[in-house]
Amino acid sequence: MSRKTAGKPEVYTTTVSSRGQVVLPSPVRRKLGLRKGTRISIVIEKENEKRMVLCPVENDVIRELRGILKDGGKALDILQEERRRDRERGR
Repeated sequence: MSRKTAGKPEVYTTTVSSRGQVVLPSPVRRKLGLRKGTRISIVIEKENEKRMVLCPVENDVIRELRGILKDGGKALDILQEERRRDRERGR
């Protein structure tokens, strides 16, 4: 369910299941481009520990690992191939 008012943030509500799962409303998923398999980080604010922020994780594994490989790039080739397969699957 959404609440919109001029100039204010959009507010959506959902329910936590008995297994601790939360379904993000489809307007939120569409707006943020979230798809099956998208990783999301949860940040609990220090100022208000009853408030959390959900953020999609921009995970570029190849960039994160650049420079740490000593074997001349064989592992990098494997990572690039895995990323290509993930893109083909729509992840």
